[in-house]
Amino acid sequence: MKGTIRATVKVAGFQRERRFVAGTPARIVKAWKVSTRAKLQKRHPQPERKGPAGTLARDAERYYPLIKHMADWVSRRSEIRAWLPDLGQTYRHMITRADVQRVRGLWVQAEPPVAAKTINNRVTALRNLFHLLDGDDSPTPCDGIRPLVPPKVPPQIVTATVVNSVAQELQRRAELGRRHAAQDRARLMVLASTGKRPCEIERAQPSDVDLRRRVWTARDAKGGFCPGVYLNDEMVLAWEAFILADAWGPFPEHFPRRLRDAGWPKGVRPYNLRHTVWIEASERGNDLSDIQAGAGHKLIATTRRHYVPVLSSRMQHMSESLEGRFGWK
Repeated sequence: MKGTIRATVKVAGFQRERRFVAGTPARIVKAWKVSTRAKLQKRHPQPERKGPAGTLARDAERYYPLIKHMADWVSRRSEIRAWLPDLGQTYRHMITRADVQRVRGLWVQAEPPVAAKTINNRVTALRNLFHLLDGDDSPTPCDGIRPLVPPKVPPQIVTATVVNSVAQELQRRAELGRRHAAQDRARLMVLASTGKRPCEIERAQPSDVDLRRRVWTARDAKGGFCPGVYLNDEMVLAWEAFILADAWGPFPEHFPRRLRDAGWPKGVRPYNLRHTVWIEASERGNDLSDIQAGAGHKLIATTRRHYVPVLSSRMQHMSESLEGRFGWK
């Protein structure tokens, strides 16, 4: 076609092509190529360069099939792959605790630094690899390494105004025929109304949601237990939109970006919708054990630490009960 610029990207035998209008700045064409190549590499990752038998890279190939039953096995695989650039060609039984601490230090000093929680997950994944391949009682180079302490960040509250604004924009886009807009809106509504983890919504099956009885039998996650969710009117509306949009299954990797495009505040994770629900439940005076059950926490200490902030009704009542002791005006 005359008057156009053709750009092509090839990765692992997969190809993407796009035509740009003649005169399009080179930086825009280059940015598309970089972005498209990253997407293809993530969707079709190249197999790790295999070293001799017994190296971490080779043993990782034995490990992956053993974790495919896990709901988050792809994340666990990514955590193991993070070790391979530095330790992949090292014989696994020659990896020492000093090696693990060295690589962990590189991640801490990287620019930008890797989050403490991510580093802890990578260490846990490496320990799990040793245990699965060698036995639960086998020593690992991760033994004795204390987890990093993530910086404590005050919970970010997502207001109803923000949720409604983003949902309305997604509805407008769905009416214009935008792909995935109706599904993104439905996922947002279920997240915002129920306070459940994204992974619990991803695991939901049509048979788990009974709109006639107003019950969602959420599948457990992180070792916690939820006896079921009673669906109030807003939750019923959210699930009706979810079912109509056929939004079952894993959330797409671009879900957070598409929310931001629709007006979601920058720097705020969609996961904060979960925090907002249970903090609001605490503020309205609900019993802590009920909040624990609703949030699906294994330990009530987790509920108290994350979802009972200083402004909770109980803390407010305690402070007000001490008021007037000195007669200060």
